[in-house]
Amino acid sequence: MRHAPLSSLLPRLAFIVAPALLAQSGPMPPPPLMLFIREEVKPGHGAAHGATEAAWARALAKGKSTDHYLGLNALTGPSEAWFLVGYGSYAEWEARQNEMDKHPAIKKEIDTISRQDGEHLDGSRSFLGAYRKDLSFGPALEIGKMRYMRIRTFRVKQGQNKAFEEGVKLALDGYAKSHYAASFAFYEVAAGMGTPTYVALRPMKSLADMDALEASDKAFQEVLGEDGRKAMAKVFADTVNAVENQLLAFNPKLSFPAPYVVASDPGFWTVKAEKAAK
Repeated sequence: MRHAPLSSLLPRLAFIVAPALLAQSGPMPPPPLMLFIREEVKPGHGAAHGATEAAWARALAKGKSTDHYLGLNALTGPSEAWFLVGYGSYAEWEARQNEMDKHPAIKKEIDTISRQDGEHLDGSRSFLGAYRKDLSFGPALEIGKMRYMRIRTFRVKQGQNKAFEEGVKLALDGYAKSHYAASFAFYEVAAGMGTPTYVALRPMKSLADMDALEASDKAFQEVLGEDGRKAMAKVFADTVNAVENQLLAFNPKLSFPAPYVVASDPGFWTVKAEKAAK
């Protein structure tokens, strides 16, 4: 897992997060900034890749890093590993990136693990998203109890971002009126890929949640009515170039979870030590 260099992603937004928020357990709001890292894992290298990632997390723990992240395996699409890294601000991101400078021996160990990790990858990319509370829906969740994530990426036509957002808000009104049984967080891409691009994250406790969505979708469509359905369909047809849907599973071996995440389910998030693949 590699972080993008800060020099290529300078701040154009400002966020402040209370220190107490970072120590909370239980349901928590999505972080103001999210770094998304996608690694293309070579076919047949999943286990070896997981071993090097677990070694990476152990090295960070040894250095008392606070740069926690959650790793996921793609269940659909190409062979990929995703990493979600939340930050309260750009300043916090910078501070966490520089933590290992105080531990040169551990930094050297991480560099070695990084080279080993690269042997299992065909490529990687990262992008940064800013949380859009006004486009998000549902109550805060306890992320440590989630096991799956649906990630939907909207690539919006140039100059159509405001119209797209109005379409999302039209949908949000329908979700609220139909008491839609789900929570999702919207992020607007700030750097790392073409813009305007939006990413919607829907954490789930079980894949059975996908089965339950059928009833919620039916109620949502009924609330919209024929005119509402036509209006929403037109907005998205006019504003969206493409939509990518991915279904992923949280993987403790790919993760360096924060203490409050581990506390939600220690049996799931605690990984037994094992040697990285050579």
